[in-house]
Amino acid sequence: MFVRTTMLRALACAVLLPALLSACVTGRNSAPAFTYTTPDLAKGVVVGTVFESSVFEAHGARFGIVSSDPAALEGKSLWLSSHAPAGQVALQNVLPKVPTGKGSTFALQLTPGRYSVIIWLLDYGFRSRYSESSPKPIEFDVVAGKVIYLGRLDANRFLQVASIHDNFEEDIAYLKKNPLLANASIENKALEVREWWLEDALGKEIQERNRAK
Repeated sequence: MFVRTTMLRALACAVLLPALLSACVTGRNSAPAFTYTTPDLAKGVVVGTVFESSVFEAHGARFGIVSSDPAALEGKSLWLSSHAPAGQVALQNVLPKVPTGKGSTFALQLTPGRYSVIIWLLDYGFRSRYSESSPKPIEFDVVAGKVIYLGRLDANRFLQVASIHDNFEEDIAYLKKNPLLANASIENKALEVREWWLEDALGKEIQERNRAK
């Protein structure tokens, strides 16, 4: 049963990924369509932060999300961006605070069900560079009437690697600036993913060279 379920999820991702990439290339970013602006008890809310660690200019990082039920996203793609959209709180770390970089909170209201983070990218202005397949399934469940924290989706521009990790203690102060979340009970369901590389990532090459010594 486990093998069959895993294969079905992999197939679903393979089918949905081209549409997600097409929407990214053409600029159709539907995150605002799912932004938490008016409470709907029939839906659930997911919150967190997207951050791009960068020594110099942070041009932007994005993480792509799909649903196990394509109808849940109404045929739209869903990308979370480190560039703060309207209604979200911008994050900025400058020296001496490290890592330096920029980011944004997010708060999405979604139809209950299972969702997956399946890809991430870095914007290089003239083009975007995309990640390898995730090292493991990155799934979360949306439950009606609940607010859950997914973690910090963190992209490192120099090493070209991403992680998703628990940064609740720092992020909660930013998230609570949203009036709809100020008094909300937010459940910490942070995802845990390490070493999710871009294709042909510089950091991966450095790591492999060091291991070979």
